[in-house]
Order: sequence, then structure tokens, then C-alpha cells
Amino acid sequence: MSPKIMKAKRAPTGASFEFRGYRPRTKLSTSPDPDLHVAHNTYWSYCGPLLVDSKNLPANFHEWALATLSGSLLPRLMPFLRFANGVLKEHGLDHYWLTIRATKATSEFDKPRWHTDNTFFAPGGGGFRVMQRQSEGSGTLGWQTDWKVCTALLGPPTMFIPSEHQAEARRTQRATKRALETEHDCNSIRCIACAATSDAVREQLAVELEPMGVAQAAPGECAFFGLGHENGAMHSEPCMSGGDRIFVNIVPGKENELKSLVAKWGMESFPRSWWIAPNLPMDRQASLQKY
Repeated sequence: MSPKIMKAKRAPTGASFEFRGYRPRTKLSTSPDPDLHVAHNTYWSYCGPLLVDSKNLPANFHEWALATLSGSLLPRLMPFLRFANGVLKEHGLDHYWLTIRATKATSEFDKPRWHTDNTFFAPGGGGFRVMQRQSEGSGTLGWQTDWKVCTALLGPPTMFIPSEHQAEARRTQRATKRALETEHDCNSIRCIACAATSDAVREQLAVELEPMGVAQAAPGECAFFGLGHENGAMHSEPCMSGGDRIFVNIVPGKENELKSLVAKWGMESFPRSWWIAPNLPMDRQASLQKY
């Protein structure tokens, strides 16, 4: 008898992506701190239980925000986290990998970089691929996370290929990759040859997928979208030359998956939070801190 599959219901119901509102429309007309801007390119990450309110935020979140932003992010961040936490709980999840990336205006993304995100938390996969696992002594396969959620708290939202063209876009991506990839010995997660192929693929996809158009979340909305090359959502960073951007990304997972992930990065304690600011002096950067 084949094993029973227990899988969390996918958040984007049947589609590769879905937009959902998290702020009441009546509150959208008054943007919190309209003068908020980014002082430095940085990101803050957290792996651990759901952050249910601002009191749960690790101390280095506030250190990061003070070094990075012109004002408080909480009026923008907490409504999104409360909404996302509720959806995750509905799916039986109570841990996540949360990243907030603050970026000053840049022309780096003027040309779209269409791609699908890999799945996560595979043993031996560097945390970036999912594998089906069977529980010992049972005929049950454990479910794995195959979706994530993101939003822009400031600046333009992530771009998606419209739903009706997603399947065609993924086929184009696979065909383009096959045509451009070269045989080589790949023994590093930061393989130069793989990176070169990826850049070439994205250059070509920017041209080939342009006629398909773009879909983006409205203000006060977030995007739930699927992962993986076969069914994941084709998406890209938006053009950021018009102003600063604050982007939030959530990858839901089980506690043991997240513990394994941070362990692969050499972090012994859990939960864990840290921030990186490449252009700040070392004496102003936080070390990898325990939550």
C-alpha cells in the first residue's frame, strides 16, 4: 500500500501566486511616516517562532533599524506580521525564516531578473531544496513547505508574470537554461559557472518574457507564491531606480528544519537573529546575536 501523504494546504490555492490584503483599505490613505527612507543597504534576518507582537522582536532588530532607517518601521511591519502569522497558524506552522531587506534607490534592477525560487530545507542541499521524507516506522510522508510570502513595506512590490502566462514562462525558463548551461564540475554552493549561466538565462528571459506583461500587488497587499522550478511562480525584483525599498520575505518551516538551516551556517543557538550592513564600519555592525 502506498504511503499516505500529509501535506500542508498550499497557501496560493491552485495558482502559482496570489495577492492578499493585510491592511484595511480605510487605512491605506494615511501612510505611516511618509518620509521614511533608507540610509544604508542592509538586511536583518530571523529564524525562530512567530513574532506575535513588537515586544517579541529581538534587540538587534531595533539596533538594525536605528542604523538603517530614518524612522520607525513598526507601523508598517506589524500589520503584515500579524496577518502572515494568522495564515501560517491556519496551515499548522509556528516557525519561519524572516528577512527584511532595505535597499537605497539603484539602477541594478532596471532590467527584470525573472526566476523561480528553489524549495528549502533539504538534508545535504544547503537549505535550498526540498526532499520527501518518510517517518520511521510509519507509512506517512512528512509534508514540506512549498510556498512563501513577501511584501514591500516601502517602494515597489515584487513583479510576477501574470497567472495565465506562468506555465509558459516556466517552460521558457527551463528551455533557456538547457540551451545555455555548460558541463562543468560543480562543487560549491557559490559556483562561478552556475552563476554565469544564471545571469545569461536571466538576460535572455528579460527579452523573451517581456510581451507577457507584469502583475504586482497593490499597496497593503502581500504575495503568497509557490516554490520550485516545476510549479513555482516566475517573478523578479522590480525597478528600484525611483526610490528606496524595504522588502520583507517569509519562508515558513518546521522548528527542526530551521534549526538545521542555521546550523549549516555555523550558528549554534536557536532562535537566531542577525543583520548585515556591507557598507557600515565594523564597529557599527551587529555580530551574529542570540535571540
